[in-house]
Amino acid sequence: MFDFTYKYFFKEIKKNISMIGVITGAMLLLSLILSMFYNTTLNPPLKTDDLAAFFMELFRLTVILIFMLICIYVVVYSTNYYNKMHSKILGLLKIFGYTTKEIVLFFMIQMIMILIISFILFTLLSMVITPILFKFLSFYLQEKMVFVFFGKSYLDTLAFFFLTILVIIFVEFRYIIQTPTTHLIKGDEMISYKIKTKSLFKEFLYVALFLYGLYIILTSTLKIDLIVPLSLCVFGVNGIIKYTLPRMIQVILLKKDIKGETLVMLKNYIFIINQMGMLILLSVLINLTMPLMIYIYLNQKGFFIEFLFMYIFTSMILNYIIYQRLKIKRIENKQTYKKLYTLGYDVQIIKKYSQKEISLFYMTLFVSISLYILTLTITLIFRHILPTNILFICFVYILPMLMMWFIAYYKEGRSVLTWKQL
Repeated sequence: MFDFTYKYFFKEIKKNISMIGVITGAMLLLSLILSMFYNTTLNPPLKTDDLAAFFMELFRLTVILIFMLICIYVVVYSTNYYNKMHSKILGLLKIFGYTTKEIVLFFMIQMIMILIISFILFTLLSMVITPILFKFLSFYLQEKMVFVFFGKSYLDTLAFFFLTILVIIFVEFRYIIQTPTTHLIKGDEMISYKIKTKSLFKEFLYVALFLYGLYIILTSTLKIDLIVPLSLCVFGVNGIIKYTLPRMIQVILLKKDIKGETLVMLKNYIFIINQMGMLILLSVLINLTMPLMIYIYLNQKGFFIEFLFMYIFTSMILNYIIYQRLKIKRIENKQTYKKLYTLGYDVQIIKKYSQKEISLFYMTLFVSISLYILTLTITLIFRHILPTNILFICFVYILPMLMMWFIAYYKEGRSVLTWKQL
C-alpha cells in the first residue's frame, strides 16, 4: 500500500502542489500577521485603566480571529476540492475491495506528505520574508523594529497548523465514509447547471441593499459604525451575483435563436457562480469592509499598517484560491471540450468561448466590488476626509485580481489548445 501511495503522490504532483501552496500560504500569512500583532513597537502594552484602549484591543483580537477563521476556511475549501479531484481513485479502491481502513490510510499518507512539505516550506519562507517585512516596517515608521524568528507568532502558527491537521482529518474521514461509491467514480463530472432563484421580493431586497450601500457611502462620514450598514450591503451584492444575474441569464437561455456555444458558455458561467458561492461572499465581505477599517485608522500607524497588510495578505490568498478553483475547473472541462469538438466546433471557437466564461466571472466580481471600493474612496477624497494618495488602497484588490484574471484567461486558452495532445 505504501509503495502505491508514494508513486501515486508523485504521479499527481501538480494537484498536490496546489494543496501545498494553500497550506503553506495560509500558515505564512497568519504568522506574518501575528508577528506584527505581538510586536510591542506596533502595539504598546495595554493600559489596564483605559476602557477605550481595552475595547480597541478587543476589536483587534476579533479581527485577528476572523483572519484565522478565513485561513481555516481556505484550507477546508481546498481539502474538499482535493478530495473531489482524487475521488475516482478512491472509488476504484472501494470497487477493488480495499477496506475503509486501507483507503483512509492511503489518503492519510498523502496528506501527511503534503503537510510535512508545507511545514518545511513555511519555516524556510518565514525565515526569509519576516525580516524583510520588519525592515519595511522600520523604514515606514522610522523606528527600530525588533522581531524573533521562532517567537510567539511562530508557536501560535504551529498551534494553527495542528488545528488544521485535525480539520483536514475530519474532512477526509467524512468524505471517505459518507460519499457513495457511484458518486466517487463520477467525481466532479456530476455538474449541476441549476439556476438558483429566490422570490421576486428577495431579489428586489438584494438590489435595494446594493443601492442602499451606495447611498450610505455617498452621504455618511467616516466612522466605525459605518461598517454595520456596509456589511448588510455585502448580502445585497452577494444576492445579486448568486440569484439575480442567473435569473437574467435564464431569460437569455429561453431565447430560441441562441447559439450552442453561447449556451454552453452561459451554463458554465452559472456553474462557476454556483460552485464558488462561499468564496464570492467572502471576497465581497473582505473587500468591502477591510478598506473601510484602513481608512478609519489611517492616522494610527500601528493599526493602519496591521489592517493594510492583513488586507493585502487576505486579498492574495483569496485570489489564489479562486484561481485554483478555476484550475480544477479546467481539468473538468476536458469532457466539455471533447463533446464540443465531436459536434464539429473548431478548437479556436472552443478556446474563444471558454475564455469568455472566465472573463464573465472575473468581470462580475470586478464590477460589483470595484464599484463600492472606488465610490467609497473617491467620495471621501472629494469631501477632503481622506488624502488623495490613499487611492492606492483600491489597487490592493484591483491589481492582484487583474493579474489572476489574465493568468486564468491565458491558462484556459492553453488548456483548450493542448487538450487534443493529452
